[in-house]
Amino acid sequence: MGNLKIRCSMISQIIGDSRTKSSPLSDTAKSCLMNLAKESLFDFTKFQGSKETEKGKLLENTAIQASGLHRCKKYTKNETRLENDWITGECDIYDPKERLIIDTKCSWDIGTHPFFIEEAHKKAEKAGYIYQMHGYMWLFDCDKADIDFWLFPCPENLLGTYDNPTMLIDAVEDIPIAKRLTTVTVTRDEKIIEKIKEKVEICQEYYDLLIKQVA
Repeated sequence: MGNLKIRCSMISQIIGDSRTKSSPLSDTAKSCLMNLAKESLFDFTKFQGSKETEKGKLLENTAIQASGLHRCKKYTKNETRLENDWITGECDIYDPKERLIIDTKCSWDIGTHPFFIEEAHKKAEKAGYIYQMHGYMWLFDCDKADIDFWLFPCPENLLGTYDNPTMLIDAVEDIPIAKRLTTVTVTRDEKIIEKIKEKVEICQEYYDLLIKQVA
């Protein structure tokens, strides 16, 4: 078993099947593993963030509190990172009594926020959140996971030269808070978890070969 453990947020990048029979890993998976190897060997991280991810970080606690209020509960951010032989992850909210994981996602603006259920499901699938939630459910031994898509006004310090405060702040505040939440519920599927396990084991072997090429 390799030392590599895939972060839950990256599972969707390695889970796809290859289009050719010559390799069990897709090109996307190989690229992901090469980046992880560079990160390990040279402490190099390609993605440095964006205004969208920065908004999510700044409003994380706000979203967590709002998710609690929506469920008539008082939630605080989960600070525990768990891992097994395959994956590692730290979800936003862990509710052991309900055997529930909740992960909050803060939309950048009205245009990118999934107000509609079909839109939210497509966004969750495209972004790989379904696999991410299965990783969390596996690690924290939960039966379901809620993805809470929240829309909050943009913090003023994130506004750029061409960003419109009227659209990013005022227009958002005009929408009732209850209408700025769309939730996608993911039910645990053991077949998906088994596929994650199998795929990660293949990734671990490939990753070890990459490290040996340079180390």
